[in-house]
Amino acid sequence: MVKTTRVFSVLLLAAVPFACTTMSTYPPTAGKSISTPNNSPGPEVMAGAIKEASRISGHTGPIVFNLPAGLAANTWSRVQSLLGDGARPMNAGETDAFSVQQLRLDGGLAEVDVVYPERGVYQLMKVKLKGGAIGPWRVDWSYRWVIPAAAPIANGPRVDLAPGELAPKTEIVGEVTPTSAATEAATPSAQP
Repeated sequence: MVKTTRVFSVLLLAAVPFACTTMSTYPPTAGKSISTPNNSPGPEVMAGAIKEASRISGHTGPIVFNLPAGLAANTWSRVQSLLGDGARPMNAGETDAFSVQQLRLDGGLAEVDVVYPERGVYQLMKVKLKGGAIGPWRVDWSYRWVIPAAAPIANGPRVDLAPGELAPKTEIVGEVTPTSAATEAATPSAQP
């Protein structure tokens, strides 16, 4: 009985972090929690999705990658390190890059949208990963959309963010952010 209780307790404690985590989306969308993936598991999940897109597309050679705008330089470095084998960030004007468009985290589940090059056309792939506190993040499944996607624009790392600091909120249609509210208040009104 004591052994069964201990096993149950360990399983319960392992599940608690997942039960307390809200879903977050980056870049943010209206109605979703905003959490900048500068810290774990953000880099691990993005690197895992890029590797999967590279593997499925049959890409050979070093990976050129692109992350969403607003992420800290240490996040870019961590993703580069996790990708290994000569991986590097995308430069302006390059046309062969794996670009993370959006990341959604919900406890021990993650979904990443990656735009990747295939035969001269960019395609969208959704990669779902599972993992977290009790194990590494692993690809659960991926789905390739056979719909052309817009070529990614090279984003660079935010060098003015301290490690662990969140990027400023992005304006979302219909929402007022602290930055936009302060700008509106400081702008003189055109009314007489």
